Amino acid sequence: MEQSPMLNSEPSEQPEKIHLPRTSESETLQRIRHTTSHVMAMAVQKLFPKAQVTIGPWIENGFYYDFDQPEPFTEQDLKKIQKEMVKIIKRKLPVIREEVPREEAQRRIKELGESYKLEILADLEDPISIYHLGDEWWDLCAGPHVENTSEINPKAIELESVAGAYWRGDASNTQLQRIYGTAWENPEQLQEYKRRKQEALKRDHRKLGKELGLFIFSDPVGPGLPLWTPKGTVLRTLLKDFLTQEQLKRGYLPVETPHIGRVDLFKVSGHWQNYKEDMFPMMAEDEEAAAAEQGFVLKPMNCPFHIQIYKSELRSYRELPMRLAEFGTVYRYEQFPVG
Repeated sequence: MEQSPMLNSEPSEQPEKIHLPRTSESETLQRIRHTTSHVMAMAVQKLFPKAQVTIGPWIENGFYYDFDQPEPFTEQDLKKIQKEMVKIIKRKLPVIREEVPREEAQRRIKELGESYKLEILADLEDPISIYHLGDEWWDLCAGPHVENTSEINPKAIELESVAGAYWRGDASNTQLQRIYGTAWENPEQLQEYKRRKQEALKRDHRKLGKELGLFIFSDPVGPGLPLWTPKGTVLRTLLKDFLTQEQLKRGYLPVETPHIGRVDLFKVSGHWQNYKEDMFPMMAEDEEAAAAEQGFVLKPMNCPFHIQIYKSELRSYRELPMRLAEFGTVYRYEQFPVG
């Protein structure tokens, strides 16, 4: 009797997993992404001569550049910019670093009429580092970069989106347009990144929260402030119970602390001196108390309170390390959250 071909067949090979290094893990990616951001800025200024550049660093999954541009960038504009970027890359332009005196850098910037670069220049230390793409475009930059645009694979880059960003992160300054992009060492990495991004979108908490009825948002309450529904609150409680048990297994002790504390507490911790601008305003009983900084503030971090718990009794070195855990709410008056 003939054996079934299925029994003779070799096990099908699993597709090889593609590793996507973070920018911080790969100096190669740092150079590729940093240079690609400059290529994008060069392309933007060629297509939109009125656009002024500001800053353009690499970030964990790509890069961005902020522009002061009179008209908003459209999806069609991004396609044109990317097409121009490919042309620039294929020209195999050398990427050359130059050090110049401050006065020379200032003279060149004034010739270009780039007001933002003048502000950036004021914060830089001598000598001033400039990077050129060929002999047509340059920017103030410390690097690192690739040596030639040919080191960038044009099939491994993609512009992703446009967002608003205030100059120097200050809402009182001009609102700029930030173009985000991604760049990889090869097309396979780019495709894997896009696949993972699509998978992540399916699991986006904003999408799932709405679809599952876990929380809602309300204009009278304010943007970004969720109102948890009964269903969502039950889910939160179950997750907190699970996490509490996991923390207890690992030696963490649960605590709870107030949402506000005296200003003096945060003077001791250093938050008041170094972080005051990113904290909500002090609440004081009267003008005299406010002038003397004798009031309360919403806590920006939990740790000053946890230190007070530690200090509440004599401790032995045998208790160390002491691990405290809290599902605490912290309040920060900032445009973007920090760690």
